[in-house]
Amino acid sequence: MTSNSEPAARRIRVALFGCGKMGLQHLRVLRNMPAVEVVGVADPALAGEEAKALLPRGAIVRPDAASLLSEGKPDAVHIVTPPATHASLALQALQAGCHIFVEKPFTLSSEDAAKVLNFADSRGLRVCAGHQYLFEAPAIGAIDGLDSIGRLVHVESVFAFRTVRRTITPVDQCKDILPHAVYPLLQQMRAGSPDHSGPVEIVGLEAKASGDVYALLRAGSCMGVLIVSLSGRPVEQYQYLVGTSGSLRADYITGSTVRLLGPGAGVGVLFTPFRRSFQTLGGATRTISRLLLGRQGSYPGLHRLVGDFYAAIQAGQPSPIAAQSILETVDLCERIGAALDAAEDLAEKDADARLSAALEILPPERKTGVVLVTGGTGVLGRPVAMELRSAGFRTRVVARRIPPPSRRVAGVEYVACNLAEGLPPEALQDVDAIVHCAAETAGGRAEHERNSVVATRQLIECAARTGIKRLIHISSIAVLKPGRRTRAPLDEHSPVDLDNEERGPYVWAKATAEAEAQRLASSNGISLRVIRPGPLVDYRQFDPPGRLGRELGPWFVAVGSRGAPLSICDVWTAARVIRSYLEDFESAPALVNLVEHPAPTRGDLARRLLEHRPDLKVKWIPDVVIAALNPPAKAAQRLLLKSKHPVDVRSAFSSERYSTELAASVIRKAGPTSIRF
Repeated sequence: MTSNSEPAARRIRVALFGCGKMGLQHLRVLRNMPAVEVVGVADPALAGEEAKALLPRGAIVRPDAASLLSEGKPDAVHIVTPPATHASLALQALQAGCHIFVEKPFTLSSEDAAKVLNFADSRGLRVCAGHQYLFEAPAIGAIDGLDSIGRLVHVESVFAFRTVRRTITPVDQCKDILPHAVYPLLQQMRAGSPDHSGPVEIVGLEAKASGDVYALLRAGSCMGVLIVSLSGRPVEQYQYLVGTSGSLRADYITGSTVRLLGPGAGVGVLFTPFRRSFQTLGGATRTISRLLLGRQGSYPGLHRLVGDFYAAIQAGQPSPIAAQSILETVDLCERIGAALDAAEDLAEKDADARLSAALEILPPERKTGVVLVTGGTGVLGRPVAMELRSAGFRTRVVARRIPPPSRRVAGVEYVACNLAEGLPPEALQDVDAIVHCAAETAGGRAEHERNSVVATRQLIECAARTGIKRLIHISSIAVLKPGRRTRAPLDEHSPVDLDNEERGPYVWAKATAEAEAQRLASSNGISLRVIRPGPLVDYRQFDPPGRLGRELGPWFVAVGSRGAPLSICDVWTAARVIRSYLEDFESAPALVNLVEHPAPTRGDLARRLLEHRPDLKVKWIPDVVIAALNPPAKAAQRLLLKSKHPVDVRSAFSSERYSTELAASVIRKAGPTSIRF
């Protein structure tokens, strides 16, 4: 193991616990550090080929931390796992004599944080928290500029974000990002109140189940305002520091620090907007230039923080993040987190009461077997569960975790399981039909193979052993080979683009899973129906399909002709069709490409968007402009981004033509929705 007396030239052996999206960022940083040697990764579900490509030759991959510590013998460990595991894994690494770098949140409780830090101190080991924004230019500029604005009066820390996964609650998402708003605020308030040594006081606090936090803090004479919001827009991250002689704004979106020195009174008021605008524009231009030229990664502060951490280890110096700073951050986040949990508990009790009330108006259950819906908490699965239960079907949903009451459907039974590992017996009890909606939508090939292909295989094999004979497999219209070379619209006889990984892991897995479903159903005597929905949208909460265009600030930039059709499938249309299939399974088509009939035009979808988002203005870019811009766009991607496979902009916004006769027939047969609650 590393000791403080060892020469600085010795490379530090580093291991990673966890290799999800943030773990990959750590790997990218570590592989560019000459003082570091990555010896391995511990992750029970390694992030596929992308992670392995970042690992040096000879690095080991193990499913658990103990094996990696024993075999890899690292000097330091990066812990990039779910927050609830941080404390136990940190102690495990420290007991093995390793320095540790722990992603935020460091731990979920101040008690655990103190335990980790005290143990590290007793062993002479370095500890660092993932407070990387302190090492980005805006935060550095704010601290450097404090002396120029006089006595610090107050600091505002604002973090407006969005929920990144459907599987996480707003409260959990808020608690996950909360440290990024807290630790810069604490650093700045401490720096502006050097004589205050006690804890930062919470003067007022409002926490909501929506994942919004509003807190008023005090450190000596300096006041702090903390705002974290999942619903406020636009996406923001900044601190605004106000002193007696001016102000500073550290903006992490633009990468700028705006200094407005002096009182700004009298005629000076007229110049304030221009001073602010010029500095913001200059900072944003520099940030974008660095990104385009490849001089700055997605997390520039992480690179600096990790570098300083290993420099401290080699030099026997203190960690770049002080233990007291870690403790204060965890303590404040814990107190705010408790308020968020209380708000969520109250909201879920209300939701549970509404579920109970809804049971009284549900139609009686049909005297038939249970319909099992996989992925029944997802974008399509939840509307399917609602439609089936409203039509009287006994409905059971399997998902990776049981949703809270606010996300459940009244009268539906829920079972938690991982489809890739098979189904527990209770999930299949009394089931006579399955609607298989579950599929992976993110990650690389490994994730899609496990959660789409293997999950489909496991599901059908379990169904066969249980004697279930009816299965509706939800595929995707994207599995069809593109019709660029054919003049006729694509239909149910068009070839599937099987084993084509150039289309991306989602299409590859969907095509493979569909083929597996057909093979296994046939060999096991299961009656199979395949439904291939077009790009899914929700007309009730409309979010436009990617092929329509992109939202840019106050505008939605729509691509193509207003009158051109764009094939999509509303999730509620799909739910009605699936219900209709179960009502008359034998006569339902074996395969259908399910798109709306007639297909809405791009103009129709733009108008629907404006109904839901009246704040937007739609700007149209004709096809001919996109066609002209496509070659230079590809060239720019090759030159500036070093991309070997540049995105074809024209293809990204083009739409296939589909024959909709069969889709129109099944939609008509499905009739109106059964949902009455």
